[in-house]
Amino acid sequence: MIYILSIIFVLGVLIFVHELGHFLAAKLFGVRVERFSIGFPPRIISKKIGDTEYCISAIPLGGYVKMSGMIDESLDENNLTGAPHEFMSKPTWQKAIILCAGVFMNFLLAVFLFGMLTWSQGEAVIPTNTIGRVAPGSIADSLGFQAGDKLLKINDNPVNNWNDVGRSFLQNLGSPITYTIERNGQIKSIVLNTAHLKIQDIRRLGMNAYHPAEVGQLAPDYPAARAGLQEGDRIIAINDSAIADWYAMSEIVSASPGKPLNFRIQRGDQTLEVQITPQPVTIQNPGGTDQKVGRIGITYPIQHIEVAFLPAMAKGFQESVFWAETNIQGFSRLLTGKDSPKETLAGPLAITKLAGDAAQQDFLNLIRLIAILSVVLAIINILPIPALDGGHLVIVLIEGAMRKPLPVKVKMAIQQVGMAFLFLLMIFIFYNDILRFF
Repeated sequence: MIYILSIIFVLGVLIFVHELGHFLAAKLFGVRVERFSIGFPPRIISKKIGDTEYCISAIPLGGYVKMSGMIDESLDENNLTGAPHEFMSKPTWQKAIILCAGVFMNFLLAVFLFGMLTWSQGEAVIPTNTIGRVAPGSIADSLGFQAGDKLLKINDNPVNNWNDVGRSFLQNLGSPITYTIERNGQIKSIVLNTAHLKIQDIRRLGMNAYHPAEVGQLAPDYPAARAGLQEGDRIIAINDSAIADWYAMSEIVSASPGKPLNFRIQRGDQTLEVQITPQPVTIQNPGGTDQKVGRIGITYPIQHIEVAFLPAMAKGFQESVFWAETNIQGFSRLLTGKDSPKETLAGPLAITKLAGDAAQQDFLNLIRLIAILSVVLAIINILPIPALDGGHLVIVLIEGAMRKPLPVKVKMAIQQVGMAFLFLLMIFIFYNDILRFF
């Protein structure tokens, strides 16, 4: 049930904000709005106020604002009379603003949500530039990275903390990345050629930050919380094995589902002995098969730096721009064949799982997911595909350059082709989701 409620909430917020942008811009320029719908027909609830019918409809995969004098997904060609309140009667610049308003509102929502998360929680930072673990057989391993290496620069940009590492991979995908490291007092350079890599290959990078074996957050109803562990506890030994870092601890725990383990804990000046039995959890290993591992329900500590409101909003803008650039790059790689649609595109089923998983972890994680998806929705809608905002915008700009409208039959044909394309794309994405899950 939490998955269904989460996806309804996520899609409801995204669609409402997007369509509200079109609605407010249309009202600003005196365009009559005939219908404001969240979801696609059949209608469940509707109420007419003034000239506008407000609807909640049954298919929650989108929404629409039906404006007088505009040929859109409704394919209604009988509302073109040339009246002053019609969309087509407005100047090109006003029509362009109305069409872009939904995209703008989605981006603004992302900026606001990212900013509020930063303001309320502080900026989440992993305060290290030292490699704690290099996975055997990973990309980092093949390049010669080692645990204990300090990352000084990435393409001449200083590495202030571990947050810079993942971002650099995504921002420079397709180009060489030069890592400047310090190892045993010596400075070395390692070059990663990403020309042949895909976005998903960040999982295979296999280079993790150094974390002490210290308790950050505890998950309720997991063995560590039940055993009385506290935030800030340092795990110094398990059974007879001394624990040097987070990875040494997690390897023992993962390999011991259902087996009692004796933990030696440093808490301030005290040394405590606690027995904890890792809870068996089934995960999917890199080979795609299920594997049972142990989990005790703790995370490593993450530093949260307090940020004032206006700087937090500035960071929200930066985060939104980062996700926009990442998605633009992703769509570009799809079009050029560098990434596979099967591996990259996520549909309603995948988003439902993401939303449900985020909601189970923390409501703030769900808000962060909404912010990310709001940027994705903005980028998708501005693509120059008929039936999307970007497709409508192209038609409006062509008509503006020609100084006359395109024939109604041409517009109808363009909309029909666009809707057929989107319908086929949706079938593919649903099929892709089903294959991914089953």
